[in-house]
Amino acid sequence: MAEDRRDEQQEVKLGERQGEVREERRGKRLEEGQSKVREVRFDEGLDVRQSDGREERQSGRRVEGRREKQGEQDEVREVRRDERLDVRRGEAQDARHDEGLLDMRQGEVREERRLPQLVMRREGLAELPPVRLPEPGYELRSFQPGDEEHWERLVEKAFGWRRGFRERIASHYYFRPDRVLFVCHDGVPVATACAWQETEWGEDCGYLHMVGVDPAYAGQGLGYAVSLAALHRMRLDGKDRVVLETDDFRLPAVKTYVKLGFRPDAPTEELQARWREVFRKLNLPYGVKVSSATRPGSAAAMNEDAVVVNADAHVYGVVDGVSAMLPYRSPEGLSGGAIAARLLAEELGAPDPGLDLREAVLRANAELMRRMEEAGVDVAGKWKRWGAVFAVAKWCGTHIEYVQSGDCMLLARYRDGSVRVLTRNQVAEFDLQALNAKRRLLESGGLTGEELSARLKPIFKCNRDKANAPDGYSVMNGDPALAYTMEYGRLSRANVVRLYAVTDGMFHFIENDEDPRKWEKLADALDEQGLEPYMDELERQEELDASCVKHPRHKKSDDKSAVIVELPGC
Repeated sequence: MAEDRRDEQQEVKLGERQGEVREERRGKRLEEGQSKVREVRFDEGLDVRQSDGREERQSGRRVEGRREKQGEQDEVREVRRDERLDVRRGEAQDARHDEGLLDMRQGEVREERRLPQLVMRREGLAELPPVRLPEPGYELRSFQPGDEEHWERLVEKAFGWRRGFRERIASHYYFRPDRVLFVCHDGVPVATACAWQETEWGEDCGYLHMVGVDPAYAGQGLGYAVSLAALHRMRLDGKDRVVLETDDFRLPAVKTYVKLGFRPDAPTEELQARWREVFRKLNLPYGVKVSSATRPGSAAAMNEDAVVVNADAHVYGVVDGVSAMLPYRSPEGLSGGAIAARLLAEELGAPDPGLDLREAVLRANAELMRRMEEAGVDVAGKWKRWGAVFAVAKWCGTHIEYVQSGDCMLLARYRDGSVRVLTRNQVAEFDLQALNAKRRLLESGGLTGEELSARLKPIFKCNRDKANAPDGYSVMNGDPALAYTMEYGRLSRANVVRLYAVTDGMFHFIENDEDPRKWEKLADALDEQGLEPYMDELERQEELDASCVKHPRHKKSDDKSAVIVELPGC
């Protein structure tokens, strides 16, 4: 959970304990047969920072429930809630919530915060998903008069310490009622977050602040929902980016922030080590490096490819749109292939660490069918449909999952330098049949370009009708059979150092090459040259073979897309 630094400076900091914490049982039972509350006392050296400064207490003073006021000074914060603390007998108190609560056991001192706090950043707020609440009975709203007590109650339940709304929120220079958000259940606030700003981060930077959820409502995604609502508020306030501050021990909160698109800010080796440990505990990958590039086959043509670089879910890959043989343009000027590719890329780009690749593809496939029907496409003929093929991988820490269809390819390089081909070009044999037919027609001579196209059209239609057929290839074209024809699988993470995802425009010169090392050579060229220089050189070679004689292909240049993922050391 992100907290104000100044608030942190005002919190009680426990000094070094010279003796062990002695647990004592209280003399009276709490209501409803619940267990006695342990009291914690410290022998000496208790260092307490109060809201207006630092005070020292004399050694030997015992902390019991509520501390007495010390002279004319402010009230010392309670280390443990006293009369109101409700703990089940013999069990650890579960004081967690799904987005930002620390698990604490009864009688234990809350884990001490490490300084400086960890910082996370999110760049860009233009493409935020809509806020969705779990079920009827929940609503999202902003602060209303009378919510002060609700906010204070939520903060105390969430974090185990008190905050005064008037002092901490309402008196802040950036306070405005619509910047304090609540998720309510049956009208009662059960989660909160502030769409804040702090001058140290800059005027264009928002600050996600005071995210808290009632522990009784944990596990329902309320922290994610109220935080997302705060991001929407910050976008409306003109923010371009957002930061937050959190702690090493707030693991559920960090997981939620990653899902929201926040990434660790680790400018020093010490912070990198702390973040690496946090991600290890969450079983999330840390330290991935990604390079990607995409460009159209020609400057005048629409790029029907798309790349997927989803750092939140660690999903990376390429999508190649397949236009119908009948021309189509949407009101926005998109072809059917571009619509299909973007639809799948958006689905795979969801900031959800639990994203299931196969399910995401099938959701996009069903939505594509709906879009085609809405556009009046005659989906009875497969050759009339829009479509997309893809090669996408997800790094899951200990293993790698992938999905693939058509002629997009996935490669993996291992620590010893060897290259493993993870997928098969399912379209190659059908393309080769069409190319051979084209060659024979050209050799016969006497055909105009229009006549050649007319002769080849039945072959192309026949190939399109092979989509998702037992003797064909897989393609996302709205057909439910994609569930059975797309390829998917997993491989061990062990010794994998790099992943490559490429569309066919990156390798159409070697597509029908019989060289068994052609994919290894492709990976070598990408590593040696880099993506953009490789594409530049490929375009130069395409110009030299504009008639497609040296390297037989259907058109001089195709859309080109690639993603290379460099994995951190094991």
